[in-house]
Amino acid sequence: MTDLTALQSYAAAALPVTDDRPRIEYGNWVMPGEFAHTLPQLMALRTDPPLIGADAALQAEVQHERTVLLSFYEAGVYAYQGDQGRWQQTMAWVFRKRFRH
Repeated sequence: MTDLTALQSYAAAALPVTDDRPRIEYGNWVMPGEFAHTLPQLMALRTDPPLIGADAALQAEVQHERTVLLSFYEAGVYAYQGDQGRWQQTMAWVFRKRFRH
């Protein structure tokens, strides 16, 4: 979703997750209500993927899939916020775009 610089900025001084320190499972971003707060912050850090040597067709396909995936994440935020109308609208768009073939 983002490059190394943005990830380092977001993670800052976070300690690594290890078997004896499973911080992710207990992180406040997985607590009730935090998903809708944290995911938009992560999405704001996103950068374009580094496609070295990719032709125009591959670049277009990657961009399409990325747009669909980000819309899916957006729909998740709407679901957590209880906005059923925007969730339905966004998921309908995701399904139209994802299964266009």
